[in-house]
Amino acid sequence: MYYYGRNTTCVMPEDLIAYAWSTPMRDLAQKLDMSDVGLRKLLAGCGVSPPPQGYWNKVRAGKPVPNTPKPEPRRPGQTGRLYVDARLAPWLTAAKPMSSAGPFASKYVPEDLEELRANELKAIGKVAVPKSLERYHPGLSDLMKNEAKRRAKHEASRWNWDAPKFDGPLDQRKLRLLNALFLTLARRGHWGSVYERDEDLQISATIGSKALRLDLAIAGKHRSVLRSGYTRAAPDLPASTPLILQVQSIQERGLVLHTWQDDEAGKLESKLAEIAAALIVSGEQEFREGLRKDEEEAERARIEREAKEEQARNDRERRRLEKLEEQRQKRVVALRESGRRMREASDIRALVLQLGESMATNPDIDEASFAAWQS
Repeated sequence: MYYYGRNTTCVMPEDLIAYAWSTPMRDLAQKLDMSDVGLRKLLAGCGVSPPPQGYWNKVRAGKPVPNTPKPEPRRPGQTGRLYVDARLAPWLTAAKPMSSAGPFASKYVPEDLEELRANELKAIGKVAVPKSLERYHPGLSDLMKNEAKRRAKHEASRWNWDAPKFDGPLDQRKLRLLNALFLTLARRGHWGSVYERDEDLQISATIGSKALRLDLAIAGKHRSVLRSGYTRAAPDLPASTPLILQVQSIQERGLVLHTWQDDEAGKLESKLAEIAAALIVSGEQEFREGLRKDEEEAERARIEREAKEEQARNDRERRRLEKLEEQRQKRVVALRESGRRMREASDIRALVLQLGESMATNPDIDEASFAAWQS
């Protein structure tokens, strides 16, 4: 189970599996001050299963037991790492993210992205678009349920504002396209989802750990209407209206990675295998590009940190020298003041001596009074 802000420890999948299979679950949980059920859920959230029931009894009895399972090979877009609850940190070795220089190859991912594209096209094969939406991908579930509620409400009220938002011929074609695309991605271990916002479809595909933004729009000019304050395509546009599909990077806003549209080469329905393969390759490409950007960001942070540390050292040295100079100036002022006072004292003593010599010969000066003045 993932807890927001707590899954900060990056580990290798094989290390987490080895930990889960190292000791009975109750003993592991006791060290973590949690229940064994809670630990099982935590591990399940990372895709790791503990040993089957009776495993440790067989170990103690010296009976043969299954080997510790190996982690699933990395798929396109996956990090090859697991981020686990911070409570596990003392018991696991932290792993660094994969290097942007690779290697990236696994059973499912070749080093070369064009080879990955060819592999995915071969695995996907021909994609057929269902004629209806009776069976749809879970990524359309919320949207379809909301549409069904609107449809039922509209049948009862007959008010236009209660009607479904995506019942028009063109919108239904869009949903059938997305349904076929998401089902194709699901067969390759990936995900897609769509929801409604501001009277429009918001579409995304998730390849491994990387999300991609999809925009399915009308190509060229078309009739528009005002719906809930938003200018949107007229709901009665025919299904034959040309469409354009763009794949955009989420890491770099505004960057269009791929574009397909209805054209002389065929409609989008005939290009779904190519689109699905391109999405998978784009997810892997975004993952590799993300590693490079993370390393560049880490390097910038290191340079900034070292520059700040150097500046702090320079500031400390400057303050130290300023203090020494201040102390030196104080000593100089004190020495000058001491010299001035010594000169004044010397002058006073000389004056007293001179006056004494002068007054000693003056018959008008009482000798006792003069001696008292000198003291």
